[in-house]
Amino acid sequence: MKDITMNKCLLRAAAAASLAVAALTAQADTVVVNVTGAQSINLQGEAGNTVWLVNVGANAVLNAMNWQVSLNAFSPSSLSEMQVSFGNSAGTDLVTLAPGLADLVSGSGNYSGTLDLSAFGLAVGADGLLRIEFSEAYKDFAVGVAEGQWTSGTLSFDVSAVPEPATPALALLGLALVSAQVRRRRAKPHPAS
Repeated sequence: MKDITMNKCLLRAAAAASLAVAALTAQADTVVVNVTGAQSINLQGEAGNTVWLVNVGANAVLNAMNWQVSLNAFSPSSLSEMQVSFGNSAGTDLVTLAPGLADLVSGSGNYSGTLDLSAFGLAVGADGLLRIEFSEAYKDFAVGVAEGQWTSGTLSFDVSAVPEPATPALALLGLALVSAQVRRRRAKPHPAS
């Protein structure tokens, strides 16, 4: 009877360890960035653009991005030219979004939406920094002169944290030890009653 009770306890511990491993890989967080005051100045990647670095955690994966922003494009520049790019801090793995892409006019506009990034496997680097760059798709003014301003709003990133490699490894090791203990107890001959 004692062995059956011990086996049940060990099986419960194994199930709890499995759930802990699953929870480690499924952790997600939302990072909200206020864009008020950012300016679109030069073409993407050029010096002088507004660039922000936001710490989201080492090797974090970007699952989705939501935006709710108000833009103001200075004439003759248009709302369709204002864009934001985001990705790793090296700027080598970026996604670019133009919220007012359909508006070929100067002036103000309000935009909101969602972009599913799960298929891209987009992740920040080991430094944990998400690079956000505000730029123009077409340069109407002289270099260094702002062509538009992000007057208000937010960008929200759904980010999955990547656990330290040792954490799931230790949990799996514990699960393996519990499993071995259960097998060893089952293999022991039971004394005849």
